[in-house]
Amino acid sequence: MSATSASVRPQTIHRHPWPVRVWHWLTALAVIMLLITGALIFNVHPRLYWGEDGHAGMASILSLTAANPRAKTPQFELQLGPLHWNVTGAMGVVDDEGSDVYVLVAGLPADFQFGATRIWHFAGAWLLAGGAIAYGLYLVLGGRLLHMLLPTRQDLSTRNLLREIRQHLLFRRPRGAAARSYNVLQKMSYLAVVFAVIPTLILSGLTMSNSVTAAFPDLFVLFGGRQSARSIHFIAAVVLLLFIVIHIVEVFVAGFTNLFGSMITGRYVIEREDEA
Repeated sequence: MSATSASVRPQTIHRHPWPVRVWHWLTALAVIMLLITGALIFNVHPRLYWGEDGHAGMASILSLTAANPRAKTPQFELQLGPLHWNVTGAMGVVDDEGSDVYVLVAGLPADFQFGATRIWHFAGAWLLAGGAIAYGLYLVLGGRLLHMLLPTRQDLSTRNLLREIRQHLLFRRPRGAAARSYNVLQKMSYLAVVFAVIPTLILSGLTMSNSVTAAFPDLFVLFGGRQSARSIHFIAAVVLLLFIVIHIVEVFVAGFTNLFGSMITGRYVIEREDEA
């Protein structure tokens, strides 16, 4: 076999060390637990407030409730500040008695227990927090943060940013040398999730815990009150969910089998730049 033909063959590299793979799947499990239990908990009181206090009858910054429940055709309404949208059937439904039946995902199960759901939510939170701390230390101490995730000056150039945005909008997968490392949009989004979104979720969640805030009351100062922490917790969860949706779409665009397999085995196949 000639050197030329060998050089253009697809090459397999070891892209994801085992700590990265373990953290990825543990985080996936934690996020699934948190999103399901979080939606059920939010369903109990689907309103968000700002400050320390929040209860029925107070003005909310966001709510999902029945609008005109005694009307002939009651509606389920999404309210965001002064804006209102009819989301009946999409984000909730109203029964004949004017009660909200479900919010976001599905109605509460017949055997729903608020306390048990909170326990599962906390279990997922500790799994997420423990994994994030361990992974953050691994990134810093192992050098992966510097060599793999921190954008270079060339990454952040206007020309490169515009090129990467164009590549993503056209759903073009990276090939050749470009596939050996993360692009600048991946680097920025991964850094934001690991060092901003997840810590915000964890700290805002702890602020809603009476036992934690009794020991660390400065958390109220950090988030501006218990209800503000709850609202920020919800916003961070939505941001994380949007990241996951985009991440999954990008996985299919870039080659599901190759990327999914690399997160199990660590081995990733580099496609030739001239491949169709």
